[in-house]
Amino acid sequence: MPGTHTKLIVAIATVLFAGSAIGEGMGERHMHSFAKDVDAFHAALAPLWHAPAGKERAQNVCAQAPRLESLAREVHSGDAKPLLSSITALQAQCRTNPADIDAAFSQVHEAFHHLAMPNRH
Repeated sequence: MPGTHTKLIVAIATVLFAGSAIGEGMGERHMHSFAKDVDAFHAALAPLWHAPAGKERAQNVCAQAPRLESLAREVHSGDAKPLLSSITALQAQCRTNPADIDAAFSQVHEAFHHLAMPNRH
């Protein structure tokens, strides 16, 4: 019988671990303490960034790039110039090759993190 209990414990642990991993992969909300203007940008960026990579995300990112630019222009609590520059590059990529925006979008994400958490870099 001890083998049965061990198998049951392993099965339960596997289910709990898998459920946790699935929850994280589905964009589980996490809390930040960003300035209000930075948080507004984050609210627009996060669902785009956490969406599965591919054609649909690329289309959504390109469609939302003007909104990202507008929100970045509203950031006054930090130096938004690098973020704006990365968004300009993203918009250029959207115009020239909208199916291949991952590198440019990664730069926007990185610039956002530098803005939001300047002491961590």
